[in-house]
Amino acid sequence: MTTTTEQVNLARLELEYRRAEQSLVHFVRAAWPHLEPGTEYIHNWHIDSICDHLEAATRKEIPRLIINVPPGSMKSTIVSVCWPCWLWIRNPSERILSGSHNYKGPGARDVRRARKLMKSDWFQARWGDRFKFAGDQDEKTRYENSKTGYRISFSAKSGSTGERGSVIIFDDPHDAAKAMFSQADRETVINVYDQTLSTRLNKGGVIVIIMQRLHEVDLCGHVVKDEHWEVLRFPMEFEASEPCETILGLQDPRTEPDELLWPEQLSSKELAVLKRRLRPHGTASQLQQRPAPLKGGIIDIDWFRQFVAPPDATQCLEVCQFWDTAQKANELLNAPWVCGTWARTETGFYLLDVYREWMNYPTGKRMAISLAEKWNPSAVVIEDKSTGSSLIQEMQRDTTLPVVPFEPEGDKVTRLSTESPTIEAGSVYLPQSAGWLPDFLRELATFPASDTMDQADMLSMALKWFRTRGGQGGIRYL
Repeated sequence: MTTTTEQVNLARLELEYRRAEQSLVHFVRAAWPHLEPGTEYIHNWHIDSICDHLEAATRKEIPRLIINVPPGSMKSTIVSVCWPCWLWIRNPSERILSGSHNYKGPGARDVRRARKLMKSDWFQARWGDRFKFAGDQDEKTRYENSKTGYRISFSAKSGSTGERGSVIIFDDPHDAAKAMFSQADRETVINVYDQTLSTRLNKGGVIVIIMQRLHEVDLCGHVVKDEHWEVLRFPMEFEASEPCETILGLQDPRTEPDELLWPEQLSSKELAVLKRRLRPHGTASQLQQRPAPLKGGIIDIDWFRQFVAPPDATQCLEVCQFWDTAQKANELLNAPWVCGTWARTETGFYLLDVYREWMNYPTGKRMAISLAEKWNPSAVVIEDKSTGSSLIQEMQRDTTLPVVPFEPEGDKVTRLSTESPTIEAGSVYLPQSAGWLPDFLRELATFPASDTMDQADMLSMALKWFRTRGGQGGIRYL
């Protein structure tokens, strides 16, 4: 009987060994007690999907893979800890570069966790004969093996160390607290990818990015513009309008709106608490994997009222134009100029026209004069910063137009937040149709995660003007 029991146990161990070597999801299951001793492993369908796509990446069927899932979904444990170990079991010559937003952050932590797992008695008893760690290159964030493979950790700020890799893993490349609102932080990460990482990949290599969607122009939004990526997106609450489908087929089996991703790990009651803490933008980006809430974060686009015909001369108290110009020399070709023409009435504020164009300064000045002559406003309000300051001085000198400087206070997010109650109250009217309207609504719906903020800034400027100073000057009619 003892012999039979021993044989059964040996057979079970041999089966576990074979399954773990052949299947990444079985490796994750088998490794879990050694990574998280004392914590129960709870399986879910999304783990199968992530592992299936990583196996396809291993076979070079998916050379570019993005994984957008909420925090607490085991994404880093699967991708940054288990997958590299599994890769070395199958091919210890793989050279892996692993990055995160912080050199001492999750990326470096998971590089260490993988190293510890591969040195464990469990791993060594099964695959210890596949490779040995090189004694002279066996550090926590950089180690090599006897089959020429290595793994090196880097940060989004520093870039890679100059080495090349056959696999690049970028896990949480952005600092979530900064990237939602900091263009500089986003550009730093994007520049590291464009200028460094993209040149360090060996021919035929694989890149995997794992992160939450934080902005329209975060790293994920940037890379998908230039090449094809398979995107594995699993929101915390199911959105039937955007089912996840990849080269491997339909991935999200949920059918009911708002059905939870992993209810055994996060219940509806726990999620409600988390959503209150994250607020709309944090919920949209970190939980739902969208750069902004469906109807906007600061501005719900349903707050705007519509008009078919603009107010006539008897209804219109004044017409004003508001200019937001490119503010820095390096923005003249990268950021547009925008002019909003507004009418103020007893019942509210009507956005009659939006002119938006990428222009150099001379062209912008000519257009400001032309639009003022077309609409005959009682005030041409220009933000008094950089190119706007020059525009104010020259138009006051060269024309008789009612040019008024406007000094903004606070950042763009704070300015629009301050004026948002006017929109929520139903006092702001947009036309039912206009060529410029879809782009205007898109920017407002995703603000402050939108790729541009000029129209939002023009909106807050106009509403502050009407709230604090409108009507003090002469009245001009349409």
